[in-house]
Amino acid sequence: MVLCSSFSKTLAPGYRVGWMSPGRFKSEIEHQKILCNIATATPPQLAVAEFLACGGYDHHLRRIRRAYARSISLVTDAVVRYFPEGTNVSRPSGGFFLWIEMPVQVDSLALYEHAREHGISIAPGPIFSVRDKYRNYIRISAAHWSDEIDAAIRTLGSLAGDMA
Repeated sequence: MVLCSSFSKTLAPGYRVGWMSPGRFKSEIEHQKILCNIATATPPQLAVAEFLACGGYDHHLRRIRRAYARSISLVTDAVVRYFPEGTNVSRPSGGFFLWIEMPVQVDSLALYEHAREHGISIAPGPIFSVRDKYRNYIRISAAHWSDEIDAAIRTLGSLAGDMA
């Protein structure tokens, strides 16, 4: 078994630093690493290693988990408030994306186009299916909350309501 992950979602996307516990596959993985990418950016790795060693990462994770939980709650409340009756919102056990199931009359691909006209970015459900499923679903990020996000959700809810 090989365990691997990245700090991109939790710490610094631009650093492109991750970790791996290769177990018995260490030699093979080192060989593949050399074939794919000889040079590695050492300063970001050292910065992350220092942050881990001094306990900063644990503190950072606790802080962003609280922030994400608050944002998810606020975005979920806004969806419930602004979207048409019959809308359901997922409660993620991890991550910060919400799946919104709207009434069947709402075509998420059409909603996507209308949302773009308002400068709002959503992911329509069918792009996550090879069988054209999830036609009335959208995925949105709930990572951050602001007055602008509230206004965007209000607009999305109004657009979805016009289709319902």
